[in-house]
Amino acid sequence: MRGLLLCGKLGAPRLLAESQPPHMDTTAACAGDEDARLKALRHYGILDTSLDPAFDELAELARYICEAPIALVSFVDRERQWFKAERGMGRRETPIDQSVCRFAIQSRGVFVVPDLRQDARFASNPLVTQPHGVRFYAGAPLRTPDGFALGTVCVLDYQPRTLGQPQQDMLNVLAHQVMRLLELKLANDRQARMVLELDEARERMAVLAHTDVLTGLANRRSFTERLRQQLALLQRGGAPACLLMMDIDRFKQVNDVHGHHVGDDALRHFAATCREVFRASDVVSRWGGEEFLALLPATTLAEGQVVAQRLHAALAAAAVPDVAPPLYLSASMGLCSFDPARPLDLTLRGLDAALYAAKTQGRNRTVLV
Repeated sequence: MRGLLLCGKLGAPRLLAESQPPHMDTTAACAGDEDARLKALRHYGILDTSLDPAFDELAELARYICEAPIALVSFVDRERQWFKAERGMGRRETPIDQSVCRFAIQSRGVFVVPDLRQDARFASNPLVTQPHGVRFYAGAPLRTPDGFALGTVCVLDYQPRTLGQPQQDMLNVLAHQVMRLLELKLANDRQARMVLELDEARERMAVLAHTDVLTGLANRRSFTERLRQQLALLQRGGAPACLLMMDIDRFKQVNDVHGHHVGDDALRHFAATCREVFRASDVVSRWGGEEFLALLPATTLAEGQVVAQRLHAALAAAAVPDVAPPLYLSASMGLCSFDPARPLDLTLRGLDAALYAAKTQGRNRTVLV
């Protein structure tokens, strides 16, 4: 008996009787094409997604148009067929060896089997042999713009029968509608990713706009805004606050002796030490160059002095990492109460003067305003 050579699921050739429809595309299921087909299926990200009324309605339409008890929107995976929508089947997937759709996706048009029990390919299929098993199948391939068949829109019946050409045409129309839904899903997924990337970019830009790139501390702009907010709180009777201005001693010498790369490491080390010393509620900024400014909310002047001494001790205890010989930093500081009745620019000028006094008095100390 003459026959057709067809690559099976694993690419092994086998002989099929020529009773299969003449429009079968016997090259589509070969191993190389199958890998590409599965890659295309993964690209749509449809497998194992939740139920969707848009797909359910198309399955319902297929069942109504074809007057069939079962209708499926089926996707053929490597080891299973999975149903995005099902009407009358009562399950979301079956093993691949029970799939009629794996043959239907090799067809260029609607794949029709009038009586599954009389077809050698399906006669032993458990879905056919079980009590009240299915007998009739018709499926239209879901084909991508690149020509890959991902699955089918199909109908099944418990009685042998045929399907008229108008119904076959409508089954093809429904298959095209499923593919349009998949393309829309791809577009929506891309848009969602773009929105997420834009949101992440905005967050990064917001952080960069308010952060000193080298130290990760607040920059002058964002810190000034925080000072204004704190000033408004104090003017409404909030708890007292302190300001501490800090300047790394002999920083120019660090750059001149060790190089600017070590100078950058020194600034990062100073910032890291501040994070260890200050509370989470405190705000520390790089005010400019080697100068730093900290806002200590709910802090009295006496408590602020304790914080300043703690910072002096922490700097003396830990050298800048990876510098030989060991490099220890010190800082001159100016400390004041944040007076809501005083203009902010005068407060900052007073702090600057106190810091300068600490320098002239020998450095590595704190002077009160």
